[in-house]
Amino acid sequence: MAAGRPVVLGAGSLAALDRWLTTEARGAQRVVVGDENTLRHGLPELLALVPGLREAPSIAVPPGEGSKGIGTCHALWSHLAGLGVERGAVLVALGGGVVTDLAGFVGATFKRGLRVVNVPTSLMGMVDAAIGGKTAIDLDGVKNLVGLVRQPEGVYVHPPFLRTLGKRELLNGVAEMLKHGLVADADHWHAVVAAPWHDLQALAPLVERSAALKCAVVSTDPEEHGPRRLLNFGHTIGHAVEAFSGEGPQRGLLHGEAVVVGMVCAAWLSWRLDLLDRTSCDAITAVLLERYRTFSLNVTDHHRILELMAHDKKNRGGGFRFTLLEAIGRGRVDVPVDAAMVADALDHYRLLVHDADPHRRSA
Repeated sequence: MAAGRPVVLGAGSLAALDRWLTTEARGAQRVVVGDENTLRHGLPELLALVPGLREAPSIAVPPGEGSKGIGTCHALWSHLAGLGVERGAVLVALGGGVVTDLAGFVGATFKRGLRVVNVPTSLMGMVDAAIGGKTAIDLDGVKNLVGLVRQPEGVYVHPPFLRTLGKRELLNGVAEMLKHGLVADADHWHAVVAAPWHDLQALAPLVERSAALKCAVVSTDPEEHGPRRLLNFGHTIGHAVEAFSGEGPQRGLLHGEAVVVGMVCAAWLSWRLDLLDRTSCDAITAVLLERYRTFSLNVTDHHRILELMAHDKKNRGGGFRFTLLEAIGRGRVDVPVDAAMVADALDHYRLLVHDADPHRRSA
């Protein structure tokens, strides 16, 4: 992250947060924002380890992507105003990616900017969403359409929070860890693939490595003008598939699950454009399809997914710009891809799913 904005990982992270509150933020108002689940499961541990927050009021939002909208922002702004929150206050975001995206946006816009601290409780938050300063809300069904980049004062990663997660939430975060390896560190990709994902003790050092990879990329390009776009691998299609999954009868996909669909498509596009060898493409695809449940697509779905992709922030001149792979561990940004090739990639994924199980219809 930007200079002077710490990301504190592992043992002692919450003690470091308490020290920051009692030194850099001495006397400042403090408010904790979380969803109903993270406040129920995470707030007691946070308060036990961070005495500087014991007198802070907490504000709960409903869990899930549905909270990342202007209505929830309005409610939070009004609540903060009702509490008499001043511009020098500290907003502590306790939760996963939805909470840190939302609280970061609200904090950046209320009175032109409160100080925001992220305390991620999900694996997705710890390795990706809470790091890097991207804040956003969804608009008209399009993910992260309104937002800004504003670095938090710090990110404090406390791995024991992962004990509260179910298997699906853990897998959701591992998807981003796999992405980090694919675009920046082949050894990390292989280590994550080989790890027992259910064993939090074994996963912990890989979580720290993924967070460090994210920090390293962001620190070179905080505003996403160049190298940070590496982290968009799988997201151009993935964001659209995530939004599309909430429109129909199938179960809505979590962010990481949709990114897996996007990574399968992007790996195939990398091969199709002669950037990636077929052996690597097939190896990536095999891991992702083996470890994640598939999402059924029909040919008629492609048009709607392309419509949703039209809002992607990386588009230039009406065309799509993808992050693709030159090898496992080495990505390439800003690769032009036209709509016909995207449709072909979606059809490739559709046929893979059909061949794997022609009777499966739900993710």
